[in-house]
Amino acid sequence: MFKKLFATPQHGMSDEDYSHLTKYQIDFVSILFIILAIFLFALSLPIYYFYGHKLGSFASGLYSGLFAGAISIKLWSVIYLSNPHEVHRRKIKDTDERVQQVRQRADALTLKILLVIAYLTFILGLSYFTEYYWYLATPIVLILILQYSLRWLFTKLL
Repeated sequence: MFKKLFATPQHGMSDEDYSHLTKYQIDFVSILFIILAIFLFALSLPIYYFYGHKLGSFASGLYSGLFAGAISIKLWSVIYLSNPHEVHRRKIKDTDERVQQVRQRADALTLKILLVIAYLTFILGLSYFTEYYWYLATPIVLILILQYSLRWLFTKLL
């Protein structure tokens, strides 16, 4: 299930297989959004009661946005997957090696930029907010742990 969920389109994949893979992944995301929206709806009732109207209205806006996002993702997928020419064009774009290499480089550069921003925030914030040290250090530690664990995982898998 997870292998299909995080699978990328491969060369030689038919348009029908690509359509099924895309539909599976989009359905998972929309179901996840709906589950999160229902969870936040159930959570917003005690938030209204205990923490007041402002925090409760934030939670209600968040679950409303998640539910609207799930509906729009599903509608977009229905429109997108019903057009065979668009499916074929997107499959070719997703299986192109040059596009995949550009995306990988952009993702790696994004991670490095986020790490630099988190580090600068940590250094600048540490001088002003010494009591919030762990709140500032946590993003840096999590990024570094995630980066090295993904490197280890990919060297084992690939």
